[in-house]
Amino acid sequence: MKISPARRAPWLALFTVALAGWLHADPIVREPGAIYLSDFDAKPMKLKLLQPAPAYFDLGGTRYVGTLRFPQFVEVQAITDHAYRVRANAQQGQVLGWVEPKYLQPIAPETLAALKKSEERRVTVAALIAKNQVAIGMTPAEVTLSIGKPQKKAAHASKDQSPEETWDYVKYLTIPQNTAVAGPGGAYTVVTTYIKKPIGQLTIHFKEGLVESLDQSEGTILTGEETTIVAPPIVVYW
Repeated sequence: MKISPARRAPWLALFTVALAGWLHADPIVREPGAIYLSDFDAKPMKLKLLQPAPAYFDLGGTRYVGTLRFPQFVEVQAITDHAYRVRANAQQGQVLGWVEPKYLQPIAPETLAALKKSEERRVTVAALIAKNQVAIGMTPAEVTLSIGKPQKKAAHASKDQSPEETWDYVKYLTIPQNTAVAGPGGAYTVVTTYIKKPIGQLTIHFKEGLVESLDQSEGTILTGEETTIVAPPIVVYW
């Protein structure tokens, strides 16, 4: 799914907010293999319940939480191929649980495909951030989470008038220096001070809100030995 430059600005801001959630304060106890919609869009997905449906606490269906009342629209929070996690009204009150897709209005195939691609990218980017690495195709928010804020930023427009930005990072080595200081009675005391020596530089070029290229000083590893490319964020509609 290709996104035009004119449409990138508003959804990149939304993506930044969602990103901070899943990388720092994610309260979700994730089921393996499930795709959580809060990772990609702040807008809840609402689906029509087609008939009363049993809901379970976990994907394995080992703990029954209630039967969803019919009719109603449920809020979908996560999906797998075999079950959806929903917030809905049950006979016992409001519940959070997993229900089989057959009980719900179908999700459009293109939406499911986009969600799966977005999840693949999320896992890839999270792994890069865990290793403090930067890849072509990452957003400024992702770069900041991976290697911090740059020492210098510069914004400008390219020949085609699309927005561009350059971030500069400098890596320092802290070196101790010992100095003998004379004290009372002619005694000397060794005082240690520390100086920072620049040992490498990384320049990241952004175009239209995504990393376009990386320039790293020779012989210095600041963000991995090889440049990785990730797909740009995908806008998922429902």
